[in-house]
Amino acid sequence: MTNSKEGNGVITLPAGNGEKWAILLPQEALEEGLAYSEDGDYTGTRGAVPTVYENGYFTVGIEVNVTTEVNPGEVPLGAISGKFTINADGDQVYFSQGNLQYIGSAAMPYWKFAENQWDYLGTTTGQNSSDQNVDRDLFGWGTSGWDNGNVYYQPYDCDYLTDWNANEFGYGYGPTDGTNYNYDLTGTFANADWGVYNAINNGRNTPNQWRTLSGDEWNHVINSRSTPSGIRYAKGVVNGVNGVILLPDDWSASVYALNYTNRDDAPYTINEINAESWATMETAGAVFLPAAGYRFGTSVYGMGDNSYYWSSSHDPDNLSYVRYFGFDSVDLYVNEGGFNCRAGSSVRLVRVTD
Repeated sequence: MTNSKEGNGVITLPAGNGEKWAILLPQEALEEGLAYSEDGDYTGTRGAVPTVYENGYFTVGIEVNVTTEVNPGEVPLGAISGKFTINADGDQVYFSQGNLQYIGSAAMPYWKFAENQWDYLGTTTGQNSSDQNVDRDLFGWGTSGWDNGNVYYQPYDCDYLTDWNANEFGYGYGPTDGTNYNYDLTGTFANADWGVYNAINNGRNTPNQWRTLSGDEWNHVINSRSTPSGIRYAKGVVNGVNGVILLPDDWSASVYALNYTNRDDAPYTINEINAESWATMETAGAVFLPAAGYRFGTSVYGMGDNSYYWSSSHDPDNLSYVRYFGFDSVDLYVNEGGFNCRAGSSVRLVRVTD
């Protein structure tokens, strides 16, 4: 195992047949612990641990008995507890605890969710520059870091208008053979989705745990869900930040009295919610999307007034554009045309429920 002073490490297992596990034990080793895999979280017990010497290692394994999956159906790490139906088949998702962030300033850059739902970086980190080593939360479409054949696919790429008519065509395009292609972030190009390709530090830290909603799924969440309360969304100011509040399928109006619900023309100030009240709403599954602005190249616009949240779907009518969920102080926009795939927009990932 190699490790770094930042706490990031890599465990290398030898090649060969058979299943292999790497188990890290604390200084005060536990007799029962929690293991993580791509399939879920599991409890287990272990045998006796031999004495550990400095820079030493064991040539034989420690017997581990993996028993049962931990709390199947519980809210995943990094998710808000509310369930949201995304299609007519009744499939549901959890939203992540905050907007996606790329921490490029770290010695070993990593991905994380914002600590609070109202957090956004704006220009405070130098996001309005082409510097690779800054923190970002406004991304060009499909910039997961996976090489999809384009010129621009890294999370720090900031191109917008350079060589617009050249074959690189900016973010989100697949390989070209003289024809301009634009693929959804699914199927062969699923790795271009930030949550599929990357491990999210505070979201299980394992790839392929999260994904981006499609354009049709955004539309269902905002406009088509049938809920007992009849409330799907409301505009508001949460802890001093403008944005849109999404209410889960089982939302009860008794949790908090919201004004002008399901109204795209409502002003933000129609619902002013302090941090204490928001904590109650969040516990009941409410999701908040802050008005984080958008980026064209190295210029950031609209912070505090409007926002665009990417979908995984390109616009079939215009290969340079992508479906999105957007809003400002007077309107909401869902699947209405598209937003330029080279622009920098917010990403809010979801995870499918059990």
